[in-house]
Amino acid sequence: MKSKNAAFTLIELLLTLSIAWILLGVALPSFDDMLERKKVSANVQRLVKTLQLSRLTAINDNVKVTVCPIENGLECTRNWSTGYMAFIDHNGDRQFNNDDSVLYQFLSEDEEATLKLRAFGHRNSLQWLATGITNHQNGSFELCYGSEEDKSRALFLTKAGRIRFSKDTNGDNIHENSNGGRIRC
Repeated sequence: MKSKNAAFTLIELLLTLSIAWILLGVALPSFDDMLERKKVSANVQRLVKTLQLSRLTAINDNVKVTVCPIENGLECTRNWSTGYMAFIDHNGDRQFNNDDSVLYQFLSEDEEATLKLRAFGHRNSLQWLATGITNHQNGSFELCYGSEEDKSRALFLTKAGRIRFSKDTNGDNIHENSNGGRIRC
Protein backbone atom coordinates (compact mmCIF):
# COMPACT_ATOMS: atom_id res chain seq x y z
CA MET A 1 0.00 0.00 0.00
CA LYS A 2 1.38 3.37 -1.05
CA SER A 3 0.96 6.47 1.10
CA LYS A 4 0.62 9.89 -0.52
CA ASN A 5 2.14 12.94 1.06
CA ALA A 6 -0.29 15.82 1.33
CA ALA A 7 1.62 19.07 0.77
CA PHE A 8 1.69 22.21 -1.31
CA THR A 9 3.93 22.46 -4.30
CA LEU A 10 6.11 25.52 -4.68
CA ILE A 11 3.89 26.85 -7.46
CA GLU A 12 0.74 26.46 -5.33
CA LEU A 13 2.41 28.24 -2.43
CA LEU A 14 3.57 31.15 -4.63
CA LEU A 15 0.12 31.43 -6.20
CA THR A 16 -1.54 31.52 -2.76
CA LEU A 17 0.89 34.18 -1.49
CA SER A 18 0.37 36.28 -4.63
CA ILE A 19 -3.40 36.22 -4.17
CA ALA A 20 -3.01 37.12 -0.49
CA TRP A 21 -0.78 40.12 -1.33
CA ILE A 22 -3.23 41.35 -3.96
CA LEU A 23 -6.13 41.11 -1.51
CA LEU A 24 -4.12 42.91 1.19
CA GLY A 25 -3.20 45.62 -1.31
CA VAL A 26 -6.88 46.23 -2.01
CA ALA A 27 -8.09 45.93 1.60
CA LEU A 28 -5.46 47.99 3.47
CA PRO A 29 -6.25 51.40 1.91
CA SER A 30 -9.94 50.86 2.68
CA PHE A 31 -9.04 49.83 6.22
CA ASP A 32 -6.92 52.99 6.70
CA ASP A 33 -9.77 55.13 5.40
CA MET A 34 -12.19 53.43 7.80
CA LEU A 35 -9.81 54.01 10.75
CA GLU A 36 -9.49 57.71 9.90
CA ARG A 37 -13.29 58.06 9.70
CA LYS A 38 -13.62 56.35 13.09
CA LYS A 39 -11.06 58.77 14.58
CA VAL A 40 -13.06 61.72 13.29
CA SER A 41 -16.29 60.23 14.64
CA ALA A 42 -14.68 59.58 18.05
CA ASN A 43 -13.38 63.18 18.20
CA VAL A 44 -16.81 64.57 17.35
CA GLN A 45 -18.52 62.37 19.97
CA ARG A 46 -15.94 63.37 22.61
CA LEU A 47 -16.62 67.05 21.94
CA VAL A 48 -20.41 66.52 22.06
CA LYS A 49 -20.14 64.73 25.39
CA THR A 50 -17.93 67.51 26.77
CA LEU A 51 -20.46 70.15 25.70
CA GLN A 52 -23.36 68.15 27.12
CA LEU A 53 -21.54 67.54 30.43
CA SER A 54 -20.72 71.25 30.66
CA ARG A 55 -24.29 72.33 30.03
CA LEU A 56 -25.75 69.77 32.43
CA THR A 57 -23.28 70.77 35.18
CA ALA A 58 -24.12 74.46 34.70
CA ILE A 59 -27.83 73.70 35.10
CA ASN A 60 -27.58 71.20 37.96
CA ASP A 61 -25.00 73.09 40.02
CA ASN A 62 -26.30 76.58 39.17
CA VAL A 63 -22.84 77.75 38.02
CA LYS A 64 -21.07 79.08 34.94
CA VAL A 65 -19.09 76.45 33.06
CA THR A 66 -16.42 77.39 30.53
CA VAL A 67 -15.05 75.21 27.74
CA CYS A 68 -11.77 76.48 26.32
CA PRO A 69 -8.83 75.23 24.26
CA ILE A 70 -5.64 74.22 26.08
CA GLU A 71 -2.18 73.13 25.06
CA ASN A 72 -0.61 71.73 28.20
CA GLY A 73 -1.61 72.35 31.73
CA LEU A 74 -4.70 74.29 32.67
CA GLU A 75 -4.25 77.58 30.82
CA CYS A 76 -6.81 78.56 28.19
CA THR A 77 -5.25 79.29 24.79
CA ARG A 78 -6.55 79.92 21.27
CA ASN A 79 -5.79 76.59 19.52
CA TRP A 80 -8.63 74.07 19.81
CA SER A 81 -6.64 71.43 17.89
CA THR A 82 -4.25 70.73 20.77
CA GLY A 83 -6.99 69.96 23.29
CA TYR A 84 -9.70 71.48 25.45
CA MET A 85 -11.10 71.45 28.94
CA ALA A 86 -14.38 72.17 30.67
CA PHE A 87 -14.33 73.72 34.12
CA ILE A 88 -16.61 75.37 36.64
CA ASP A 89 -15.78 79.05 36.28
CA HIS A 90 -16.73 80.57 39.64
CA ASN A 91 -15.78 84.15 38.76
CA GLY A 92 -16.85 83.90 35.09
CA ASP A 93 -13.57 85.25 33.68
CA ARG A 94 -13.15 82.34 31.19
CA GLN A 95 -9.73 81.50 32.69
CA PHE A 96 -8.95 78.62 35.01
CA ASN A 97 -8.19 79.96 38.50
CA ASN A 98 -7.34 78.31 41.83
CA ASP A 99 -10.95 78.12 43.03
CA ASP A 100 -12.24 76.61 39.73
CA SER A 101 -12.88 72.87 39.25
CA VAL A 102 -11.98 70.86 36.14
CA LEU A 103 -14.87 68.77 34.79
CA TYR A 104 -13.13 67.29 31.78
CA GLN A 105 -9.79 67.67 30.05
CA PHE A 106 -8.67 66.32 26.68
CA LEU A 107 -5.22 66.69 25.15
CA SER A 108 -5.00 65.69 21.48
CA GLU A 109 -2.05 63.66 20.28
CA ASP A 110 -3.31 63.39 16.70
CA GLU A 111 -1.45 65.99 14.65
CA GLU A 112 -3.67 65.47 11.61
CA ALA A 113 -6.88 66.39 13.42
CA THR A 114 -7.73 70.09 13.56
CA LEU A 115 -10.59 71.69 15.44
CA LYS A 116 -11.82 75.26 15.01
CA LEU A 117 -14.54 77.21 16.77
CA ARG A 118 -16.33 79.73 14.59
CA ALA A 119 -18.58 81.62 16.95
CA PHE A 120 -20.28 84.86 17.75
CA GLY A 121 -18.87 86.57 20.83
CA HIS A 122 -15.79 85.23 22.61
CA ARG A 123 -14.20 83.06 19.95
CA ASN A 124 -11.57 81.36 22.06
CA SER A 125 -13.96 79.86 24.61
CA LEU A 126 -17.54 78.86 25.17
CA GLN A 127 -19.43 79.52 28.37
CA TRP A 128 -22.65 77.97 29.69
CA LEU A 129 -24.86 79.88 32.09
CA ALA A 130 -26.83 78.28 34.93
CA THR A 131 -29.99 78.52 32.80
CA GLY A 132 -28.51 76.06 30.28
CA ILE A 133 -27.97 78.59 27.51
CA THR A 134 -24.66 79.85 26.23
CA ASN A 135 -23.36 83.23 27.34
CA HIS A 136 -24.67 85.02 24.21
CA GLN A 137 -22.81 82.70 21.85
CA ASN A 138 -23.72 80.52 18.92
CA GLY A 139 -21.53 79.07 16.23
CA SER A 140 -19.95 75.91 14.98
CA PHE A 141 -17.07 73.61 15.69
CA GLU A 142 -15.37 72.33 12.55
CA LEU A 143 -13.26 69.18 12.78
CA CYS A 144 -10.97 68.21 9.92
CA TYR A 145 -8.67 65.27 9.45
CA GLY A 146 -5.66 66.24 7.38
CA SER A 147 -6.72 68.09 4.25
CA GLU A 148 -9.35 65.53 3.31
CA GLU A 149 -12.66 67.36 3.04
CA ASP A 150 -14.66 64.13 2.91
CA LYS A 151 -13.63 63.42 6.50
CA SER A 152 -14.52 66.87 7.83
CA ARG A 153 -17.43 67.27 10.22
CA ALA A 154 -19.10 70.15 12.04
CA LEU A 155 -21.19 70.68 15.13
CA PHE A 156 -23.60 73.59 15.17
CA LEU A 157 -24.42 75.13 18.52
CA THR A 158 -27.35 77.45 19.14
CA LYS A 159 -27.52 80.01 21.92
CA ALA A 160 -30.18 77.83 23.57
CA GLY A 161 -27.68 74.98 23.79
CA ARG A 162 -28.94 72.74 21.02
CA ILE A 163 -26.22 70.77 19.23
CA ARG A 164 -26.76 69.71 15.63
CA PHE A 165 -24.47 67.55 13.49
CA SER A 166 -23.39 68.49 9.97
CA LYS A 167 -24.75 66.48 7.05
CA ASP A 168 -23.95 65.83 3.43
CA THR A 169 -27.14 67.20 1.95
CA ASN A 170 -26.12 67.38 -1.71
CA GLY A 171 -24.60 63.88 -2.02
CA ASP A 172 -21.03 64.95 -2.88
CA ASN A 173 -19.60 63.03 0.13
CA ILE A 174 -18.58 66.30 1.84
CA HIS A 175 -20.49 67.70 4.81
CA GLU A 176 -21.79 71.26 4.65
CA ASN A 177 -21.22 74.10 7.10
CA SER A 178 -24.01 76.22 8.59
CA ASN A 179 -24.18 78.38 5.44
CA GLY A 180 -24.67 75.35 3.18
CA GLY A 181 -21.14 75.50 1.77
CA ARG A 182 -18.45 72.87 2.09
CA ILE A 183 -16.50 72.56 5.32
CA ARG A 184 -13.04 73.74 4.29
CA CYS A 185 -10.03 72.30 6.00
